Amino acid sequence: MSPRGLLLLARVYLAVLLSLCLAVIVHLGVDHGATVPIRSIVSSWSGGVRTARVIVTDGAERALRDSRESRVVIEDVVDEGPILTTASLLFGWALVPGRDGVEVRYRGRVAVATPDDILKIGAYDRWLPLGTTELRFAIAEEPVFWLLGRDVGATPEELRVEGEFRRLVIKKRGAPLRPPPVTKERLRDAVVSAGQYLARAVGPDGRYRYESDAVSGSESPDYNWPRHSGATWFLADAAAYTKNPVFSDAAVRAARHLIEHALLDCGAHRCIVEGDVADLGSSALALLAFVELYEAGFMPELLDPMRALAEFLLAMQRPDGEFMHRYDRVEKRPIDVQLPYYTGEASLALERFSRATKHGKSHEAARRALDRLVNPPFWYVGWRYFWGSEHWTCHAMNALWARAPNHEALAFCLDWQESVRDLAIRERAAAPAFDGATSGGPLVMPQLGGSSSRMEAAVSTLDAAKRARIDPREIERLEAGLRETLAFLMHFQLRPGPRHLMPSPALMHGGFPTTPTDLHVRIDHPQHAGTALLHYLRQLERAETHGKAL
Repeated sequence: MSPRGLLLLARVYLAVLLSLCLAVIVHLGVDHGATVPIRSIVSSWSGGVRTARVIVTDGAERALRDSRESRVVIEDVVDEGPILTTASLLFGWALVPGRDGVEVRYRGRVAVATPDDILKIGAYDRWLPLGTTELRFAIAEEPVFWLLGRDVGATPEELRVEGEFRRLVIKKRGAPLRPPPVTKERLRDAVVSAGQYLARAVGPDGRYRYESDAVSGSESPDYNWPRHSGATWFLADAAAYTKNPVFSDAAVRAARHLIEHALLDCGAHRCIVEGDVADLGSSALALLAFVELYEAGFMPELLDPMRALAEFLLAMQRPDGEFMHRYDRVEKRPIDVQLPYYTGEASLALERFSRATKHGKSHEAARRALDRLVNPPFWYVGWRYFWGSEHWTCHAMNALWARAPNHEALAFCLDWQESVRDLAIRERAAAPAFDGATSGGPLVMPQLGGSSSRMEAAVSTLDAAKRARIDPREIERLEAGLRETLAFLMHFQLRPGPRHLMPSPALMHGGFPTTPTDLHVRIDHPQHAGTALLHYLRQLERAETHGKAL
């Protein structure tokens, strides 16, 4: 074929492709910005269970008004359109999580699965097998078809054959679509609520309720010492700020649990461990929590455990500043492997220990570890650390700034935050409440945990950047992105969240869920989010005090 013929063929191909795309948009497109209700779905909930439902075209406020149930929820259908297919691979991506519902008509009967229904049955954020790997779906179709089939008296297979499906754009009555602005008052309330959640989670023995599902009320049997220690660090920090004895008492119980159950011999030293192999992160974060409690005056008796953990960390450091991240207690030797987070955690913990006890060797170890973290080899892409996991690096950079300012580390953290801002979610017409989220692709929900840890780093970076007096325009960009993401986090904090879906809403108050549609709360979620919120609040208060002093 001649070049002219190839060019003509390419033009025809592009024209056909454009026409098909436009046809799909016109046929399947819906307006998520619509506000006028077409009809309303009125549901009554009690104890986290839907007990009644009616669909009305007007008078939604009057529907179910005689219900004695605890909560009546109105969800307005503001637009609708067809669903092209019910095949598993496409159905899970055909709906906008948290905004779209599904209606099915089957033999004269009608059933609707609203975003609340889909959340309640755990169909959001599901990993489904695909050959030898797994694929993350925004919505898993099997539970949705089971729910719809139950309500119309059909099996999922019968629905696929005979059902007529519609996509519904749903707006919950009274729910704000965008987060409110960040203020000191909102920051304080969010910090206190996060502290209350974690304080409630600490049992009399000092062990946390590790992970809870707000929707089902179930609890995970898993446990993790680094997250135990990290949660205790935040609780102690929040206790020092609020002077709340409930927070400090819970943090003290959690610290004693570590000492009594996990502080064991690691060769010539002592470390935090359960089993035969210790990891560096458990001891580093325990040291960080102990220092916070010690400096606040809550547990002066922690000095000896602090020294023991610091000596263990120092013994695990290599001459080049890197740490060996595991220790074999049976063979009594370090294992020279590296994992994300641990070196940054150790650097921060040693610097905080040095500041509290004037231990110069720990300061030098922390400084050398930070140098190692921010000076990767030329083949960075193949480096053992991943740039998405640098929040402890930037915490360490800021903690060291007063005594060992590292401008290369500051540039490293500023570059990372620029990357975070570039990848943040903004102006998604279907989900304006996600503006500022720093994790999540176009087809999955944003993770609050990833956004929280990145904002911890952003606050530490902002603090150091101001002290370094860098370009004010860079500081302004950094702070603007930070405030946007903090607004996103506070918007989805469970205060109380969709309490009508929860068996025990009071128990979950103050927690930060995994995503807006996965209401599992693990103890590190309020820790990371709470730390970011508290440290930024302190910066605002210092700036206000400094301004008044001037």
